[in-house]
Order: sequence, then C-alpha cells, then structure tokens
Amino acid sequence: MSVNSMRLQKIIKEDKDVKRLGISVKYMCLSLMCEHHKSLHGELFDFGEVTSLYDLDNIPEGCRCGVTQILVDETGKPRNPAVLEKAKSQTNHRDL
Repeated sequence: MSVNSMRLQKIIKEDKDVKRLGISVKYMCLSLMCEHHKSLHGELFDFGEVTSLYDLDNIPEGCRCGVTQILVDETGKPRNPAVLEKAKSQTNHRDL
C-alpha cells in the first residue's frame, strides 16, 4: 500500500470518527516539503475538498504532505486560529 493511499484511508477513517462523535473539524494541509502542494500549507479544507485534493489520481507518488484535523466552531472558523497563523508564518521563511 502506498503512502498516498494510507493518507487517504486515514482521512476517511478520521471523518467517520468525528461524525460519530459530533465534532466539527476541517483539515489543514502540512506541505512545505512537497512541490505539488506546498502552496496549500496552512490552508483549511472540508472533507470533500481534502479527499478530492488527495485523490490518488491527482497526486504524484512522491507526495509526502500531511493533513491534520483542526477543530472549528459552528461557522467553520478555527477554534484556535494561532495554529493556522503559525503554519502560514512558516511559509514566509521558505522560498515558495
């Protein structure tokens, strides 16, 4: 099983878990080391967007991005915006 297919399966499993628990989340892309997705580092996506983004037909085999869940409120805003700010500030220290 490839890294990409394991990542996609993890996203799907996590989505089932948060739905079962009634938790609102979005997915933050962690991608500074990936040429294919580095412009998305620190961006938030809903489940449909992130599964489409990481669909196995859309990404190169060398993609090593990470995706992590971020708790959001009822309006979809992060409960801890500092996490996004920190991730986005990392892009300022990289030559993107």
